[in-house]
Amino acid sequence: MKIRNKFAFYNIIMLITPILLIGVISVCFLIIFIMKFPVEELNISRASLLDPYVFSKALGEFFDGNPEAIVYMLIWSVICIFILIVTISVTAYFMTRSIEKPIKELAKAADSIKNGNLDFEVMGSDYDEVDKLCSSFDGMRCELKRAKEQEKYMQSERSMLLANISHDIKTPVTSIRGYIDGIRDGIADTPEKMNRYLDTISAKAKTIDDMVNNLSMFSKLELSRLTFEFEFGDINEFLRNFIEDYRLDIEEKGIRLEENIGKNCALVKIDYEKISRVFSNIVDNAVKYRGEKNPEISISSITADGGVYIYVTDNGIGIDSEKINNVFESFYRVDTSRSIKGSGLGLGIAKQIVEKHGGRMWLKSDGVGKGTTAVVYLPLVNKEI
Repeated sequence: MKIRNKFAFYNIIMLITPILLIGVISVCFLIIFIMKFPVEELNISRASLLDPYVFSKALGEFFDGNPEAIVYMLIWSVICIFILIVTISVTAYFMTRSIEKPIKELAKAADSIKNGNLDFEVMGSDYDEVDKLCSSFDGMRCELKRAKEQEKYMQSERSMLLANISHDIKTPVTSIRGYIDGIRDGIADTPEKMNRYLDTISAKAKTIDDMVNNLSMFSKLELSRLTFEFEFGDINEFLRNFIEDYRLDIEEKGIRLEENIGKNCALVKIDYEKISRVFSNIVDNAVKYRGEKNPEISISSITADGGVYIYVTDNGIGIDSEKINNVFESFYRVDTSRSIKGSGLGLGIAKQIVEKHGGRMWLKSDGVGKGTTAVVYLPLVNKEI
């Protein structure tokens, strides 16, 4: 019920209740008057009493002859005043209490929030406006509680991230130092060994560089400080060049790489450096979670719906349908064991960069052990621009 309607209801009660009670009391006193003070000796007809002058004169004569009747009139007046006071006070009390209770609850809830306690529920009210306020306040409490839990989760994940990065950087650094020591000690005593050692050092350095770049990009995205230098470019041509750059590294890991890139020119708004990071993270993720038998990665693109759909498909470990939307959260890893290392930032960064390009990114998987497909959609731009 709205406050206005509720107050109108209380006003009606405040008006009708004393009228009814005073009416009942008046009837009782009238009966007492008729029985105790007969008025027949006044010899005045009822019709004559309609004349105010006659009525006031008769009333004066009546009280002159019956002075004790004044006491009854005073008692009647006091009772009527008492009824008015009690009725107004009781009605005002209930009216005030009905709106004061939820306000006190809100004040108590505000104090609880101020003290850091969010494990409670704000009760509603009979008043629609106050009930809406209570619902909004409780929604704010729930949101604060969710944010607090998220902050706690993020702090935990950041700690885990630092531990993972420390571990993941230490491994390639140790390898680099080992190979450098091997070169210094003359173990790489042939050109072939020297080249192999240098290639390994370069690969490990690239791993560290990728970690640092992801961390830097993640920090800038969180702080909205990552700048983009957009230009118009053919995304299909970019993909062909990207695949050729990655083909050797992927095939050296025993992974078969297939491509089916559209032949037509697909002009999109693109920041080449950032979009390269997107597909590097997607492919690195596919390599990281590849299947044990006959691993393969397929990259394809089609033009449809006013844009370009790019599919990166693997036959790896797949993702549970209930967890597929979690992979874009910062620090999330499908496999939380140390068997698969990583910061859990890659796909989250990729999704944010794609969205900055005006596109969308999502994952598809038929379940655990059935592979995963990363889908990137970028809108086409007018060639005449």
